[in-house]
Amino acid sequence: MRARLILAFALCLAACKGPTPEDFRPVQESAKGNPRVSVSLNRITAGLYRAIAPACIGQQYTLRTETGEPTDIQPAGGLSILPGQVVEFRNYQPEVSTNVTSLSAPAALFSPNLVKPYNVRTEGKETYSYWRYAFPTPGAYEYFDTNMGEPGRKVVDSYYGTVTYVGESNAPKAVVCVDPPNCVASAECLAGTQPEGTVCCTCLGVCCEKDIHCATGRTCLRGRCVSSETGQ
Repeated sequence: MRARLILAFALCLAACKGPTPEDFRPVQESAKGNPRVSVSLNRITAGLYRAIAPACIGQQYTLRTETGEPTDIQPAGGLSILPGQVVEFRNYQPEVSTNVTSLSAPAALFSPNLVKPYNVRTEGKETYSYWRYAFPTPGAYEYFDTNMGEPGRKVVDSYYGTVTYVGESNAPKAVVCVDPPNCVASAECLAGTQPEGTVCCTCLGVCCEKDIHCATGRTCLRGRCVSSETGQ
């Protein structure tokens, strides 16, 4: 009898919850495996506070041009990230509510709040809360902290109270760019005229240290290639 009452109560809760919103994004737990690189959040470096650093992680390419058109493309440093590799995000002020969210990426990023006692670790004199994400597919993953700025339209699940965001944000953003394995970096790929079946590198003209890492009409700004006219 007691088991039947519990089952009926569970069914009632499920019915009361209603359908899951189409834009609902569940919080993702930390991925398994060793990270290829770590990303600092809320860290003070050389006396300067940085909300998100670095600005762009991914393979960089040098674009040699003649008369404004790329003629040769060569790998030029940066840390290449391949599908399945793990990046660890660290909040160096684990008392401050912080998370990692992407609203427009090849796959969803939606971390828990990186605050104590979630995944807390101490190295030397620094304590941080961390979250690991295994990037599943190639592409540029632009992420930000929804606790900073206006993150877009706020959506609250009526039953769980979970908060998600849909839209764009004016919070500081950063990028992790993932290339396909054994990809091709060519002028044809950059122009979109590559032969059928060619697997092009997706990080061409994304991450940079100098303007020569960016396509014509784009400039290097805080590690990311942006439009010379709009800065976007």
